[in-house]
Amino acid sequence: MILMRAAGVVAALFVALAASLSANQSASMDITGVLHRAGEKVTEFFARAQSLMCLEKVSLQKLGMGFGADGPARHVESELRLSWEPSLDDPTPTLARTLRQVVRVNGSAPRKKDHDNCTTPEQQASEEQPLSLLLPSQREKYAFSYSGRDTIDRRDAIVIAYREIRKPTVDASLIDDNEECISFNIEGGMRGRIWIDAETHDVLRLDRSINGLIEIPLPRKVTRHAGAVPYWTMERWDSSIRFKRVSFQDPEETLVLPVESSTLQITRGAGTPRLRTSTLYQSYRRFMTAARIVPQQ
Repeated sequence: MILMRAAGVVAALFVALAASLSANQSASMDITGVLHRAGEKVTEFFARAQSLMCLEKVSLQKLGMGFGADGPARHVESELRLSWEPSLDDPTPTLARTLRQVVRVNGSAPRKKDHDNCTTPEQQASEEQPLSLLLPSQREKYAFSYSGRDTIDRRDAIVIAYREIRKPTVDASLIDDNEECISFNIEGGMRGRIWIDAETHDVLRLDRSINGLIEIPLPRKVTRHAGAVPYWTMERWDSSIRFKRVSFQDPEETLVLPVESSTLQITRGAGTPRLRTSTLYQSYRRFMTAARIVPQQ
């Protein structure tokens, strides 16, 4: 009995010591400095990545009640490039955007009147680049806190938790007046964590999720039918993006770029209540002159 009590005291001391060390480490961590240096790396990345294109391969899988596959996945391939346009008047633009041109759907050329084309890749020719949250003009919109250390791809990483201060607002609309194709955009109400390389301050991983349930009001044309629900409820939206070093030749250059991402979406009341999206970013290539993607006619 005495030995058991002594062991308990020693264990308690170790717990107290570990808690003390964790508190001191958190207090001594210069979060502002880490975010500043990470923001500089993101700004540098946006400036250099404008000369890059890649192939985005998206797999959209409907899920059943047990989160197993519900039917075949939909595969969408697109050409991506970054749009970020500094100027003398605005040397650090507020946002960077990803420009998308769909090139294949399920292995074939996209069809203009495809009944099933209500997916994000096919309906969003551009979207905000997630790393924009680390730009100086964006960081004031978030509350940041130290969340410990971790290892990503054998790299020591500082983990920063964040929460968007703005409460969520939702804008929903029909696509091509199709009542079965509803697009919605959620602004605000996000939280997550960022894994930042402790040595280089490159972002190695970025997680995002909604901070609670979000109601999505549906367009009037959808709700006018008898028995129709006036809104959907977003129960879960979890996203994770991984970044790795990608090397280029002539001239030689290495950049930390997104290589894969995954999203799980659960929406109560929607025609597709559970959806898992898996994305690969491949075949990075660099062009040394100005270029633009011309939308399909």
